[in-house]
Amino acid sequence: MKKVVFSFATALMLASCGGYTDEQSKAADTFCECMEKEGDFDILWFECENALLQENDPSIVADEGWGLALEEKCPTTAGKIAEQ
Repeated sequence: MKKVVFSFATALMLASCGGYTDEQSKAADTFCECMEKEGDFDILWFECENALLQENDPSIVADEGWGLALEEKCPTTAGKIAEQ
């Protein structure tokens, strides 16, 4: 019973989420490309996020759409960020 309720709640939550915008998609592409460089993950994250925020409106990373875009475009990077 718990699994059914949890599955229904999860499906409802995902259906209510609108996904991400085209701006977030383009920004995620740029961010993921930047994060593919070799180096320390934390330093890359800092540099790539700063570059992203200089070129885009900071509100682009302010909602759940940004996380969804990162999960789709570069799931490994999104997972590492979630671990931080």
